[in-house]
Amino acid sequence: MIKALLTDIDNTILDFNKCELEALKPVLIKYGIPTTEENIKLYSSINLAHWKMLEKKEISREECITLRWTSFFSHFNINVNPKDINELYFNNLKNGGYLIKDAAIFLKEINTLGLPIYAVTNGATIVQKSRLEKSGILKYLKKVYISEEISLTKPDKAFFDYVLKDINLKNDEVIMLGDSLTSDIAGALNAKIKPIWLDLSNLNIEGEYFIVHSLKEALDVIKKEI
Repeated sequence: MIKALLTDIDNTILDFNKCELEALKPVLIKYGIPTTEENIKLYSSINLAHWKMLEKKEISREECITLRWTSFFSHFNINVNPKDINELYFNNLKNGGYLIKDAAIFLKEINTLGLPIYAVTNGATIVQKSRLEKSGILKYLKKVYISEEISLTKPDKAFFDYVLKDINLKNDEVIMLGDSLTSDIAGALNAKIKPIWLDLSNLNIEGEYFIVHSLKEALDVIKKEI
């Protein structure tokens, strides 16, 4: 029987895409780079690639944060201090507490069912804490586990083992909700936790997990599992 929900934050509960867009534009403007859709997509693809490398332990968190900027600006032949760029970006990013559609209703309904909600994220501590506070949803979360704070990263089994030990539950007593197949879903499967993939892009890639296309559908799955 499911006794708790583990949920990712970015693009599962909070709208990271919107937040990233608003945080990135001032950076581009400062360095004279046009804020075109093409340039924004370029950064997003580079950023995602570096986070994937972090998930695979090919680079460290510090390298992930800095190399994405040097890689992006190299396309424009601009030399920058990546730490300065990242500080500006983070200062913008931490203001984005935008919610995914129906997120507040979803979290409230889960609480009504009597299930505690634990957020699990690979994001930066200073950014995630600020965004969660601004979003107004902290009241629904029992605890937030941030990889930077516990020195473990999804999809490592150790990340989920740490959380399970801390909340004193077994892997078959929780269910994991997330949008990333390589981080959230792979991590849950590594830890033998039942996963729900929030497939907002309608990719419909079959696997050993539930596939939902909205938080409303996720709620229906969870209700059947408790």
